[in-house]
Amino acid sequence: MLKIIKIALYAFIIIFCLTNLLALAGLGYLWFSPGASALTDLPYLDKLVTAAILEIIVVVIVLVTKGFRYLPEVENHNTEDMTLSFMKKFVSSGSTVQIVSSRLSWIRNSKDLMDTIKKKAKDGACVEVITPNPVEDEIRNDLEQDGIVFFVTNESTSPEARFTLVNGNRSGAERLAIARGSHPEHEVTIFDNHSGPQIVGMAKDIIRKSKEKANAK
Repeated sequence: MLKIIKIALYAFIIIFCLTNLLALAGLGYLWFSPGASALTDLPYLDKLVTAAILEIIVVVIVLVTKGFRYLPEVENHNTEDMTLSFMKKFVSSGSTVQIVSSRLSWIRNSKDLMDTIKKKAKDGACVEVITPNPVEDEIRNDLEQDGIVFFVTNESTSPEARFTLVNGNRSGAERLAIARGSHPEHEVTIFDNHSGPQIVGMAKDIIRKSKEKANAK
């Protein structure tokens, strides 16, 4: 199948180049050749020019459409409510959820988000939280009762990375949300297997190493 697609792409490129060369040759002949001064047009030149323009438009549309797939999504949140609402929607979209955070106190500000995470775990989804220091008992006990698993790395320096990975167990379907900024304004960048496969891979490595470090204690 790939061989057929490759042949089709080469055929399209050849046709695209020939169409444009013929159209340019015809226009050049009309504009610059002394012998063409009496001519107002060449047979089929208008059709060649139209075909060349249409081909260019199609190529631009295809390239732009494909190009957007390789750009990460970016969301700007000006309030905490916007960030929590995004998190609820993002967590709901995955079959597994892994949250890496310096602290988890923010989660108590959204009952909807708490309920969404609890429901995920109750439904059998793997939901993990990784923090450098123990989460407050009030939050941790409530979430642990519903199956959320906590990993504490006991690091003296809080990590700069704050991210959430969903579908970490489904190769090619992972989505990674990385937040930056300070409360309450955040810029969240969302990567997937097209826009940031290397970054997704690094996030999975950080999660794996953090869990190993937490379990080694």
